[in-house]
Amino acid sequence: MLRLADSIPVVSYARISADTKRDEHGVRDQHKVNRETAARHGWIVVHEFTDNDKSAAKADVVRDDFEAMLKALRAGKLDDGTSIRGVVVVADDRLTRRPGDYERFVEAFTYNDGFVFADAKQTKNLYSEDVESMGLFGAVISKMEVRKMQRRVRRAHRRRAEEGIPVGGHRPFGWQADRVSLDPVEALLLQQAARDFIAGRSLRSIVNEWSSKGVRTPRGGEWQTRVLKGTLSNPRLCGWRKLGDELVRDENGDPVVGKWQAILTPDEWVSVQAIFATRKGRSVSKDGTAGEVLPPDYREHRYLLTGILRCGRPTENGGICNTKLRVAQRPELGHHVYLCPARSAGGCGGLSRRGDLVDLYVSEMVLAKLEEAQMRKRVPSAEWPRQAELEEAQAALDEHIAAFMAKPKRISTELFYRLLPDLERDLAELRAEKNKYEGAAKVERARSEIDVDDLRKRWYLPEEEGGLPLSRKRMYVREALVAVIVHPSGRTGRAPFNPDLLEPIGREDV
Repeated sequence: MLRLADSIPVVSYARISADTKRDEHGVRDQHKVNRETAARHGWIVVHEFTDNDKSAAKADVVRDDFEAMLKALRAGKLDDGTSIRGVVVVADDRLTRRPGDYERFVEAFTYNDGFVFADAKQTKNLYSEDVESMGLFGAVISKMEVRKMQRRVRRAHRRRAEEGIPVGGHRPFGWQADRVSLDPVEALLLQQAARDFIAGRSLRSIVNEWSSKGVRTPRGGEWQTRVLKGTLSNPRLCGWRKLGDELVRDENGDPVVGKWQAILTPDEWVSVQAIFATRKGRSVSKDGTAGEVLPPDYREHRYLLTGILRCGRPTENGGICNTKLRVAQRPELGHHVYLCPARSAGGCGGLSRRGDLVDLYVSEMVLAKLEEAQMRKRVPSAEWPRQAELEEAQAALDEHIAAFMAKPKRISTELFYRLLPDLERDLAELRAEKNKYEGAAKVERARSEIDVDDLRKRWYLPEEEGGLPLSRKRMYVREALVAVIVHPSGRTGRAPFNPDLLEPIGREDV
């Protein structure tokens, strides 16, 4: 009878590419088989290396335990000093699927003499050149099979998309487990979130509200702004489907409608995407002119005019400081203060202004602009000025394809594939521009229907009493103003508030 002390110490390696149930049953079963294999050969498993839910076919996937096993094989021992003399796996494809990984495994395995290797069927002498070559050949074949499988999956994915069939994966927020029927609670939350976002509310404000109500993602996580943005960017919300960066379209160029219930109308979804693309302010350079486009402002600010107020203190070269003013708390004064940061922080440190009075003055300025716009009440046109170009581009692509498909061909294969990318790119760019234009026009029409009287009432109310969220007020300010230059009073000490020292730079002035 073999004694435990006489058993050869080996490690068990288990891997599975997709643990869909998240219960690790696949790798546990592999380790069980490996222990039985080791016992059958008179070996004993002293450690288990596990890479659960990790592909061995993708170069960008790091298998931590595989790398740790290679290190242990070279050393001939585990980190705790336990000796190891071999490896047991269920099958070679659990170990490697890429020739380079197989070569690294054999190199580490044969670094020391006398190691043993077995799969569920047999033992193998990896010190033999013939066995090593067969293993390497198997890894090459495995890689080819993986590539064929990936191509089949991509083709099947494309076919399902073109037929409007829902894809697999985790349940999307807003739908039930069948991925077709709506979840009444989640769908209503998403619908309201999209409409609030169109109305000017920030993503952060929506996420904060959902967190306070205990709303969780389908996998039980907490909502974040980037996750909500990704959810609202998914055309599934309005029944459409996207592959890569392009909407899936039928032969007429229209988006394919999926076989699931929609949460938003196509117009609402396009409006959300238009805001993502166009809701960007512009910076103001040191000389006071508008500069580059700023990234979208999704962060929930605590003060109305942070990032909008600029220091107007003159500089030696005849310009102005133009640094963004920051906020300092002044509890002893009962209000906040906007001030230019110190020289060490990039400002001049020579200007400050009472925050509550500046907020009040700018608020009244913005409300006055909204009232003026309501009196004029100009509804923007939804007709895109480049519609004719889009139709010509579509006709050119259709004619190009018809010439290639004709019998006999009226265009060579080489010329067809040389011209096709440019035609498709031009058409995609025009479609994207049209979507943005029509979405922006829809948003602008919604803006023209604002009840300014109600807006004025809600502007100064606390949010818990029905007042506007700060993010929405900042949106109205940003739509009206690029920046507000705060000029110095020319006096030392505290000077009375003088609104004439505030120079607004309206968007119509840029």
